[in-house]
Amino acid sequence: MTLAHTRGELTTSLVDWDDADATRLRGAQVAELAERYGADDVGSVMTADGVVAMLLVRDGDEPVACGALRDVTAEQGPATVEIKRLYVVPDRRGRGLSRLAMAELEARARTLGYRRLILETGVMQPEAIGLYLALGYDPIEAYGEYKDEPSSRCFGKALVPDDGGAETDVPREEAGAQRRARPEVTLRFVDWDDADAVALRLAMYERTNARLYPSLRESVERRGGFAADDAAQGEGALTTVLAEIDGVPVGCATLRAARDGYPAGSGELKKVFVDERARGAGVARTMLQAIEDSARDHRLTQVVLMTGYRQPEAIRLYVSSGYRPILPLTPRDRINPHGLWFAKHLG
Repeated sequence: MTLAHTRGELTTSLVDWDDADATRLRGAQVAELAERYGADDVGSVMTADGVVAMLLVRDGDEPVACGALRDVTAEQGPATVEIKRLYVVPDRRGRGLSRLAMAELEARARTLGYRRLILETGVMQPEAIGLYLALGYDPIEAYGEYKDEPSSRCFGKALVPDDGGAETDVPREEAGAQRRARPEVTLRFVDWDDADAVALRLAMYERTNARLYPSLRESVERRGGFAADDAAQGEGALTTVLAEIDGVPVGCATLRAARDGYPAGSGELKKVFVDERARGAGVARTMLQAIEDSARDHRLTQVVLMTGYRQPEAIRLYVSSGYRPILPLTPRDRINPHGLWFAKHLG
C-alpha cells in the first residue's frame, strides 16, 4: 500500500496490481461483463503492463470498489493515461462509490503528471456512460483494440486545458450568443412533409449526419437517396415542430411513434436540427419542451432517442435536459457503431 485516504467508513488505497482483494474484484468485473457482452468481450484480458496505479476502496475491511490507471502515452499521445477496471460490487451501487473512485483516480493521474484521461466502456453499460458524461468526459474515437468493436464507446477528458481551451469548453461564439439578448423563437406545428421541414432535414443530413458519419451516406444512397430515406423516417410521425426567428425557419424536431421493440409507452425524438446561424438562441430547448408536451398529450410516459457519439453538443443538450443513457433500443441497435441512446421519463 502506497497511499491511503479515509472518508467516513470508506478507505481508498493504492495497492499492488496482484493484491488479492483487487484481483478478486477485477475477476468479478470480467465475469459480469462476459454476461453482458459474451465470453469474448474485447479487453477482458489485462496484465500489469503499463499500470501506474491500482486503486482499492474498502468499507471497513470489505473491498467494495476498484479502478486502475494504465500509461498509454506511447500509443495515445503525450501524458495520456487510461482508466481501467472501474468496478463497484453490485450490492453497493448507487451510493457514490464509482464517483469516489473516479475522483481518486483523477487526482492520482494529476499527481503523476498526466494531462489527459481516456477510457472505454460499451453500449450495454448505460449506467457507466451516464457516469462519464456527468463527470465531464466527452465521446472520442475508438482507440487501440476497440477500433473495430461496434459495441465499444470511448471517452476522454483533459486534466489541464491547452492554451486554446479544453475540448469540453463552450465555444467562444456560443458563449457570446448566450450573453447577447436572445431573439424570440416562435413555433409552428406542421406535417412531416412540410417544405420548410424537409429543407431543414436535408440541411441536417448534408451538414451533420453525412459529413460526420460517411457510412450513413452510403447506406442512404443504397436505400434510394435522401428523399426515399426521409419518407421512411417520417412513417409514424406524431408531431413535427418548426422553429422560426423573425419568420425564418431555423429549426425542426419530430416526435415519432415507437417502433417494434421500443419500450412500452415511449415516443421517439427524431431529426432535431438547428441552423448554425441560430445556435445559442435557445431554439433546441424550446423545441424539446414542445415535443415533450406533445408526448404527454399523446399519453406517452417517456421520450427516447438515439444520437451519434461525434455530436458532443447534442449529447450535452440532452443530458442537461434530463435525458439519461439507456440500453440500445433493439438488438440491431447494439451493432450500430456510432449510436448513444437516451430516454427521459415524463412526470
